[in-house]
Amino acid sequence: MAESPRATGPRRETSTSDKLIDVVSRYGTIASLVACVAIFSLLKPDVFATSQNFFNILNQVSILGIIALGLTVALVQGLFDLSLAGMATLGGYLACKWLAEGTFGSPAVAVLVVLALALVIGAFNGVVVAYGGVSAFIVTLAVGSILTGVVLGVSDSQTILSGIPDGFLIMGQGEIGPIPMPVVFLAIVAVVLYVFLEQTQLGRHMYAIGGNAETARLSGIPVKRYALIALGISAACAALGGMIVAANLGVGRPQGVGDTYLLDAFAAAFIGASTLRPGRFHILGTVIGVLLIGVINNGLSIMGVETFWQYAVRGIILLLAVFAASFLVMRRR
Repeated sequence: MAESPRATGPRRETSTSDKLIDVVSRYGTIASLVACVAIFSLLKPDVFATSQNFFNILNQVSILGIIALGLTVALVQGLFDLSLAGMATLGGYLACKWLAEGTFGSPAVAVLVVLALALVIGAFNGVVVAYGGVSAFIVTLAVGSILTGVVLGVSDSQTILSGIPDGFLIMGQGEIGPIPMPVVFLAIVAVVLYVFLEQTQLGRHMYAIGGNAETARLSGIPVKRYALIALGISAACAALGGMIVAANLGVGRPQGVGDTYLLDAFAAAFIGASTLRPGRFHILGTVIGVLLIGVINNGLSIMGVETFWQYAVRGIILLLAVFAASFLVMRRR
């Protein structure tokens, strides 16, 4: 009986510390986003803190968001998809090429065909990873390189500058009221993937596999098949992002399209993994990560900060996000 108070004392102190860490880890990123908005609004109230700039930020991060959300589905299962850059470039170029040459008369059909092709390529990545026992990191890195080479070979390194129908350009240049079409696509993808991961059995199985693949397998979940689904969704979102880039620019570029978004997509996903659900990748967290990157990039640009500093800041954000996510995962274990 005399030892009871001494036993409970340290537990209360540890419990308080754990609660504080949980609060900071769950809401620290959101607080950082609010702080960035407040700081830039105070420094440039007539430019940053306007409704026009708000939609501008959303438009700027929409393509990144679509790609990052698809990547999040793969990361939920612990699969790193490095083929995103090549897939985005391939998707945008093929859609423009087929429409300019008249292979498909309807932009909608061309978009659907490209998405189907992306799903097949992503599923192929999943087959090699799941049934070949090869690391997703290596497989997707190799496939991304192959896709880059294919696009350069098919295009002869020539950009498609004309013949792209207006029906396709609407994807990147159109608006619904004050909302740019890329933002509409981002919202649709975010809602669909959120419902998929949070409200369906497939999504719950993916979280189970990401938590412990062996336990999931022993529970009767066909673990290998889910790699095909996750990498297929990741590839399709990358292709959709690439097509929106092409529609926004009005040209089909055979190189350098997806490379712009690869690092930031991982940064957004890892920032999300340290938000609300510490140590877990999830759609809402990735959305917050995308917004944080967008606000910082937009604010630094408005402030006239040199481009090289913007790259440095993004790298630092990624480093901190990876550290935070890794720390929280180890802490949970």
